[in-house]
Amino acid sequence: MRLRYERHASNASRGNPSPVDPVTTELRQLRHVVALADHGNFARAAEALRMSQPALSRSVQAVERTLGGPLFRRTPSGAEPTDLGRVFVLRAREIVQMSEALGREMTHDRLLRVGHVSVGGGPLPGHSMLARALTRFVGAYPLVSVRMRIRDWDELLRGLRNRELELFVAETSTFEHEGDVAIEPLKPHPVFLMSRAGHPLAGRAGLEVSDLFDHPLVAPSRIPPRVLEPFRAAQRQAPNPVAAGRSLPAVECNDLSVIRQIVLETDAILASTLTSVREELESGRMTVVGSAPWLSTQYGIVTLRNHRLTAASARFREFVLEAERDLGRDEEALIARWDPHARGGEGPSARGRRRLREPHARR
Repeated sequence: MRLRYERHASNASRGNPSPVDPVTTELRQLRHVVALADHGNFARAAEALRMSQPALSRSVQAVERTLGGPLFRRTPSGAEPTDLGRVFVLRAREIVQMSEALGREMTHDRLLRVGHVSVGGGPLPGHSMLARALTRFVGAYPLVSVRMRIRDWDELLRGLRNRELELFVAETSTFEHEGDVAIEPLKPHPVFLMSRAGHPLAGRAGLEVSDLFDHPLVAPSRIPPRVLEPFRAAQRQAPNPVAAGRSLPAVECNDLSVIRQIVLETDAILASTLTSVREELESGRMTVVGSAPWLSTQYGIVTLRNHRLTAASARFREFVLEAERDLGRDEEALIARWDPHARGGEGPSARGRRRLREPHARR
């Protein structure tokens, strides 16, 4: 690549010259000058550039001849920029950086035309933020092939380690201390317990967590230990022996459409985020029974540590973060409607939302 710029000629060296003398310098020569300024020594700069010291010296001298003045002052320890050199190095560095950034952008754009993305997600993030991110990604990059798996976190982790996935979004509490993975935490989302409209628990005052176990609990994925333990502690306080011995969850299915149908047609209780059943809540087919402080998500974007994402996967990650931000705004609106504690008062649609009381020990 050649760069063309203009140099004012010196009246002392030329009789009556043209006021401007066009000259040409190659980008590689600018890199050589910048490297010499950075290393302050011809030998070290040549080694960094993977070229011989004489070749570097000739390249710098060619630039100096073009400019009509020395860029460096040779010293016993190496080379120091002259006044002209400092100005030239400053501008040359900007040009080199711009050239490198342009090269990265062109490579990135080319890879996004023919790339491949292999990602995964837990059932709830998969049907919410990842679905939204994937829709936008396919619209922006229709030639990139995408494979997305919806699985529990342990299966996704195996897929990541086997290089079958480049990243996934799921519950991270069970492997957050693993040394071979990098976790980018996402904002926690409150989890609510929901039922069909007209459920025996809907609108019931003074509910305790243990009261839930009179009915089957359904979940779209495995319940992580940090949530399962307080659930089991509450279940042991259930006065009904059948409820105390019920499987937890009673139904586990990572297909949310199946889960919704079960909840709408039975007395099952669903543990989920509000955005995952937004349509059912707004239509009045589902209602919020309650929640507890320990009911929340702990999602993260998970990648292999020290593994660089492909251009397509890196771009998909950006879409995930954008979708997560949008999801957060949608969630705030739903919480303002269904959680009176979040806004400091009751509302016309808030009667189904209450903090469930922790059960007292029964003798």
